[in-house]
Amino acid sequence: MNITFNNVTFKYIEKKILDNASFSIEDTDKIGVVGVNGCGKSTTLKLILGMEKPISGEIIISGGMRINYLPQNPVFDETMSLFDIVMSESTKEFPIKEYEASSILTKLGFTDTSITTKGFSGGELKRLAIAKVLVTPCDLLILDEPTNHLDNELITWLEKYLIKWKKGLLMVTHDRYFLQRICTKMMELDFGKVYTYDANYDLFLELKAKRLLDEEAYQKRIKSILKTETEWLHRGVEARRTKSKSRIEKFEKLSEIKFNDHKDFELSSMNTYLGKNILSIKNGSKSYDKVLFSNFSFDLNRNDIVGVVGDNGSGKTTLFKIIMDEEKLDSGELIKGQTLKIGYFSQHLELIDPEIRVIDYIKEEQSLIETLDGVITASTLLENFLFTKELQYSKVKMLSGGEKRRLQLVKVLMTNPNMLLFDEPTNDLDLYTLEILENYLLKFKGPVMVVSHDRYFLDKICNKLLIFDNGRIIESIDSFSEYLDSVTSKPEHNNSSNNDTRVKKNKMPAGLRNELNSLEEGIPLLEKKVKELEEEKKGITTDYHKLMELDEEINKISKEIDEKTNRYFELLEIREEYSN
Repeated sequence: MNITFNNVTFKYIEKKILDNASFSIEDTDKIGVVGVNGCGKSTTLKLILGMEKPISGEIIISGGMRINYLPQNPVFDETMSLFDIVMSESTKEFPIKEYEASSILTKLGFTDTSITTKGFSGGELKRLAIAKVLVTPCDLLILDEPTNHLDNELITWLEKYLIKWKKGLLMVTHDRYFLQRICTKMMELDFGKVYTYDANYDLFLELKAKRLLDEEAYQKRIKSILKTETEWLHRGVEARRTKSKSRIEKFEKLSEIKFNDHKDFELSSMNTYLGKNILSIKNGSKSYDKVLFSNFSFDLNRNDIVGVVGDNGSGKTTLFKIIMDEEKLDSGELIKGQTLKIGYFSQHLELIDPEIRVIDYIKEEQSLIETLDGVITASTLLENFLFTKELQYSKVKMLSGGEKRRLQLVKVLMTNPNMLLFDEPTNDLDLYTLEILENYLLKFKGPVMVVSHDRYFLDKICNKLLIFDNGRIIESIDSFSEYLDSVTSKPEHNNSSNNDTRVKKNKMPAGLRNELNSLEEGIPLLEKKVKELEEEKKGITTDYHKLMELDEEINKISKEIDEKTNRYFELLEIREEYSN
């Protein structure tokens, strides 16, 4: 089964998203979709799903192809239970097993599946949506930013799940490790064009660099020809009478070419005075319904880029609110330098007047910003963050969600702070903007603290970690990947205080135990059957139809073996979790 785009064009108002795009997606492909915010990644997914219609061209989808879709911001009926939501796509032809629905809900952190989604956070809604799309049978799984709002444990689990996924996969994500480990193909949207690569993420970067170099060389040749032709066209009046009509027509066609300039950019920050004491916490403690941290002491240095990590709800954002004086420590002392000027980038999209122009929103802060390279205007800063002159004078309501996040980032940098607090900055930012941000932070002339689950981002920029771990904060100089590896490999030691939890975990549900035993007995029998059929084939030399029948049966049983083997390994992982 496949999906084919034939010369598809799509516009949003005056912005061309796809320009005569042609490509195909097979039901065995694992494709990562990349491109700058606003280039049309989510729109392309909606075109496949029929939620948008092309202006011209056609989209052909194989008959009977089943597609599951995970949106960025899922919405559910608040009158339905979690279990009923996950089971809602079950049909007689493609049933969802109840124990599978219960199992995946439990894995994603929902212990009571009878409750509704009323009062759910964005992260809880995302986890529920993931449970639903994974458990519902399909031929193609479409995921739009699947790792947003997930903690590191769930990201790792989802990554392993999708690596073993046997059907088609098409996903938009900013998580570069996720792309690298799961996807075998890349699809790039760039200035309305679609480029496909048979490559993982690392190889894609190499191939893209080569494509851009080739394009640059081609554009230089065309611009050189245009310059020559312009000079020829502007010669004296007498010479014009003898000009070739075909040559003039050629010049006019060349003049219609639009050049897509890919701009390299580095933004430097001013070296502002911070003083000897920047920020310190002495024996700080904070609790709500539970202890977030206690007796925590920490000194922030000028060159620190600190990754703040831990499970959702562990207190990371609360720490930032304390530093911003939005909340108080229960006990202990917060000491801040008198010259400290904090730039804060919230994980929540700021409410912006949809009718205000992009340039005016930035100028509300200030019109000029000082950098090591000199003073730049708000307009130049916006251009550097991929807001074209045309887009700067558009209203905010014209921007995509990712473009609004990028605009929010520009406004933070416009204040020219000497310390930065970033809470989940990578959510909804495209890969190109992430690279700009990473380079900026590495050269920033002041300390940075960043809450993130993005492993690639943290590995690249951080020189230390603050790890929220069961009511305490641990300072570490390990990279984030090294920390995750140590957590994964470290054996857990049970003590008398958690005996009840241990006993509960050891009780793997009887239904799952029985299924595991059944698979252990059944898979070898299926493998034996395949061997018998292969032997039977060897004895047939002339009966073509019989060979075809045997091949069909072998393929059918082999497919069943693959499915049961995948389920077997999933159950082994579940059993291991119960036994820990």
